[in-house]
Amino acid sequence: MRVTHPICIFGLLLTVTLGAGCRSFDAARVRQEQTDSFTSNLAARAEAELAQPLSLADCVRIAMSNNYAVRKADLDQELYRIGKNVAFTAFLPNVAAQAGYTSFAKDPKITEREFATAGVDIGMPIFMPSTWFLYAAARQGYAAAGIAAHYVRQGIVLQTTVNYYNVLVQQDMIAALESQVAAAQEMASRARGLAAEGLAANWEGDQAELAAQLRQTELNHARRQMAVLRGELLKGLGLSPTAEITLSGETGDPVRPDGDVADLVLTALATHPELSLADRQVVIKEEQVRQAFCAFLPTLSLFHNGTWTGNELAAHSVNWTTGFGAAWTVFDGFANRARYRAAKVERRQAELARESTFLSIIVGVVAAEAAVHDATEAAAVKQRAYEVTAAKVADYKAKAREGLIPLSDALDAQVLADLAQVALVQSRYQERIALANLELAMGLTLVPDLSSATPSEK
Repeated sequence: MRVTHPICIFGLLLTVTLGAGCRSFDAARVRQEQTDSFTSNLAARAEAELAQPLSLADCVRIAMSNNYAVRKADLDQELYRIGKNVAFTAFLPNVAAQAGYTSFAKDPKITEREFATAGVDIGMPIFMPSTWFLYAAARQGYAAAGIAAHYVRQGIVLQTTVNYYNVLVQQDMIAALESQVAAAQEMASRARGLAAEGLAANWEGDQAELAAQLRQTELNHARRQMAVLRGELLKGLGLSPTAEITLSGETGDPVRPDGDVADLVLTALATHPELSLADRQVVIKEEQVRQAFCAFLPTLSLFHNGTWTGNELAAHSVNWTTGFGAAWTVFDGFANRARYRAAKVERRQAELARESTFLSIIVGVVAAEAAVHDATEAAAVKQRAYEVTAAKVADYKAKAREGLIPLSDALDAQVLADLAQVALVQSRYQERIALANLELAMGLTLVPDLSSATPSEK
């Protein structure tokens, strides 16, 4: 029984393991369960977050908690933290324990013998410099992951801001088009009446009806596009793109960074997260060069072994062994030398990447600052263009009523005024979007701190 009992236990465990592994996978059921669970989760989030109109700050706060890129960046940072802790374990002693049980009969006529054995091995590195540099590189990697997570958040703030403004622009666009449709329908009705009385050509009535149809088509397209833009905003917030969302329109007052282009570039070079990441990468490569150099050095370790046995035939039931171990690679076909040279080349690559990032940030700031000026001037020009065309339409309509000019001239002027109004609406928030892009180009985008927020705010 003593021999078969462990075998029975092993057989039982093997049966349970194989039985669990052979369970079939019902793909349709799993997909339905995941769909139901995720859908209910999205509905609960939407009910909690979308109960009232949202300001831009509200949307940014929700995105910082729910956006999937932000959550993934946090998980990446956690993996780097775990990797750093794993690298630190190289400084700790290694302890291994083993135990055994032996039962045998040398001769079936002789009573079988049985005894237990146990042992423990403890090893401790004393001189192993590569572990120091490995841990230093892991620490830098963890710090870089934190910077990367912050930069991801800055990008999500910009994306949320742009999506928020796009929805506001589309709301204004729909309102403008609704007004244009009403005016165009009124003009078409008047044109048909004039054509019926012989005061206008039939084609002028057709032109007015066509203008009304075009405005209605643009309105329908704008309404469908609104659903798309709202979906993009909701997706960035980590919510269902089909949920109902209402915006309060509160965006705050954007602040333009002080100074000329040179001042903005200097600020960006001092604070931009991408340069901080590049600095960390250079340091990591330097640690890897040092680690590669350590392959030429000997390593020393301390070990301690202890064994115990219940076999009375053994000379000693307890044995202890303590000593030092050393290892030194004398010749490995120049592989260590090649690895050391490769590590130096990789360090140079990291330095070149940092220099490229340096230049990219400079040109990015210059382009973003120019875009701010372009948006400001374009908004002023489009405002003036709308004012001019609106005045022209008012004059042409008055003259058309008096029969001083053809009705088609007034219709043409109305089309130009409608186009100018659409262009004006589209440019309304472009300056704010350009300022948000400039802030990100300089690495100055503010990320809300949710660590002190209440659970409802989180």
